[in-house]
Amino acid sequence: MSFTCDLVVREIEKNNLDCDPEIFHVIHIALTSPDTAVAKEVDRLKQSDEGMTSKGLHFVYANLIQTPINPEDQIASMKRSRGHIEAIRTSAETSIRLCEKNISKPDNEECARDVSENLSDIIRHTKDLELELIANQIEIFIDPLTGIPNRRYLEAELKAKLAEQENDTFIALLDIDHFKTVNDQHGHIVGDQVLKLIATQIKKLIRPQDILCRYGGEEFALLFRMTPQETCLSVIESVRKGVAKQNIQNRRSGEFMGSITLSAGLSKVHAGDDFESAIERSDRLLYIAKNRGRNQVAF
Repeated sequence: MSFTCDLVVREIEKNNLDCDPEIFHVIHIALTSPDTAVAKEVDRLKQSDEGMTSKGLHFVYANLIQTPINPEDQIASMKRSRGHIEAIRTSAETSIRLCEKNISKPDNEECARDVSENLSDIIRHTKDLELELIANQIEIFIDPLTGIPNRRYLEAELKAKLAEQENDTFIALLDIDHFKTVNDQHGHIVGDQVLKLIATQIKKLIRPQDILCRYGGEEFALLFRMTPQETCLSVIESVRKGVAKQNIQNRRSGEFMGSITLSAGLSKVHAGDDFESAIERSDRLLYIAKNRGRNQVAF
């Protein structure tokens, strides 16, 4: 155990990382369990433009370790809860209308009023429960920085598509080119603002049915369902060109930072895929796009 801890500390020192419990935990898993999703994500960080950073490892911890849930079960549970909420609300509203019809009758007035008040309480509590469920979903499935769905949501959605055996499901990984330069020259606060801006731009440029998620530190994923490859490529090209047109400005200093470009890898999801194999195929294509000169799509 002490030998493994020594290796973790050496890895932290070698990469000039913060030595905190979350980073220690991530690196420990990466060294001791090389076949896990955590280890594979750490390897991806090492190969990325920015390399393995404290910020990137905190992202891995938050998405793969911090919340031990099954995304598919969580989404299914939320759908069932919403169904119950809707049934309660419908029943209560119907009962209130019936009471209102009979409230003018002397014999029924007091009873109807009591029932109406109780049903109003049911509706109020139902709304509170609905708000709580929404807040819970946001906490689990929404990336707090960009406000778009996170990796857990992507995993749940992709697994659902695999279970439904839908044809023409494609997934693309999009990576911000030279993002390390942005962080080095302008700092991580500005880097975060760039990530938020890029996420907002991509949302504007994709179709309503396309699913956008934040997959990694500077990586986004697009999930296309029942969409031919030509259409997927057209959407990604619109995103790539639209983002590149933006002249990014540092809001704190007023300095214009120039344009930001994206590289992307697009692959079809196969019937025998799981989440890891589908992502890995897109990831390989992403690195092909990077090696060809960036600011392009490989498919």
